[in-house]
Amino acid sequence: MSKISPEILLTFIHLERTLKTPLYIQLYDEIKRGVFDGMLKHGDRMPSTRSLAAEFSISRNCVLLAFEQLTLEGFLTSKTGDGTYVCEQLNELKPVVRKLKKILGTEESTLIATETEELPLHAKFVLNYIGQEAMLPFQPSIPSLADFPFQIWAKIAANVYRNIHKLHLGYDSAQGYLPLREALTDYLRINRSISCTADHIVLVNGSSQAMHLIAELLLKKEDQCWMEDPGFLRAKSAFARFGAKICPVPISASGMDLDYAIHHFPAAKLAYVTPSHQYPLGETMPLMERIKLLKRAAQQNMWVIEDDYESEFRYVNRPIPALKGLDTFGKVIYVGTFNKTLFPALRIGYMVLPSVALAQQFTIAKAVIDRQSPVIDQAILTEFILGGHYSRHLRRMRLVYRKAQEELVALLKQHLGDYLRVDTTDAGMHLAAWLLNDQEATAVACKARANGVFIYAVDELSVAFKHPAALILGFTGFSRELMEAAVLKLKIILTD
Repeated sequence: MSKISPEILLTFIHLERTLKTPLYIQLYDEIKRGVFDGMLKHGDRMPSTRSLAAEFSISRNCVLLAFEQLTLEGFLTSKTGDGTYVCEQLNELKPVVRKLKKILGTEESTLIATETEELPLHAKFVLNYIGQEAMLPFQPSIPSLADFPFQIWAKIAANVYRNIHKLHLGYDSAQGYLPLREALTDYLRINRSISCTADHIVLVNGSSQAMHLIAELLLKKEDQCWMEDPGFLRAKSAFARFGAKICPVPISASGMDLDYAIHHFPAAKLAYVTPSHQYPLGETMPLMERIKLLKRAAQQNMWVIEDDYESEFRYVNRPIPALKGLDTFGKVIYVGTFNKTLFPALRIGYMVLPSVALAQQFTIAKAVIDRQSPVIDQAILTEFILGGHYSRHLRRMRLVYRKAQEELVALLKQHLGDYLRVDTTDAGMHLAAWLLNDQEATAVACKARANGVFIYAVDELSVAFKHPAALILGFTGFSRELMEAAVLKLKIILTD
């Protein structure tokens, strides 16, 4: 005996008797809309005409007329003795697929849309941040999870849960778990030369939330924002979302070209910088340039957002002190995160605000958005820091990542020495490889990603300026064997 597919419920259908449109046309329109919206998929068995008529209190003739028209148009098909089905030839009608050229480069990205209007500006800055992260070589900023001390983390977590009754399990401060903020003050003082109190710190769900809070509280529509170009796309996305005017500033050997920024955008209200390790080119802003930026911020009443991107991973000498540590004018907002140093799923970042009053404003804004970050995760992280495990982990990972970088550079020179120029970087979790031939870097990057090698072209992270063809390759989180296999794939692409 053959299996009969169950009838689908049509609870999404709404018929309005007060309309002048005949009921059978309304039913026809609703079923057709259900196919386009995905509520009805190919192979779905429709209810019988009698049951539909009874369900919607309409005549069976109305249902027959609607079914007849849908069958003529190819939406429904009848099987003798078996019922009426959504036609399989429709192949699950998909939403319109529209290709939009990114403002950040020449690559075209296929985006799903059911409307024809253009995406808002901030959405065009986002690459692939809504899905699961690829974690394929050479995706930048992937921590080496194989080297993470999960046994220690699990032991601390078990202890926290054993004593969970000692935590405040009601709503906690939206500013963040106080013991974690206190632990951060010591860490920042010792490692980043930042002097602050726990009251200056607001804990957030990663640097992305910090950028959105900054944009919401400090920027008005059409406010000019200096942005490194190339630079961090999610920061551009956040500021553009709230109507700010993105002002691309080129990168020199000293980081952001401040002379260019001052000349072209003198009225800027905010500057976003990664001074310790510019993303993605890796330049470090010298002391005199930092002082120039701080003086400009004080003179123009301009905010400076210091995204301390991967500053913990410096392979030559000690980490460079933060720009925030030099700020005597109260204009620098420091943003840090544990997502790169520990693991991204943790989703714990922090902001150091210039004043307690401003920290309170940010606390209120965060409370409105999500009330607070999960207190148990914060408690586990606190014990991880206080037990000295965080500092030991960072010291170990500097050695691991330095070795990984050396291995990748050696592989690139061995297999792709005629196609790429590559140098080691003093800090961070990725390096830049410069194409030696006439190939277009963005096209190479797109083809590589299609073949499981996750790289970006520098120009994909740029808004206004073109750069010599270069690729961004992350070297952390991948074994030597995995990196060599990816390098050989890249060789096929470059020699094709």
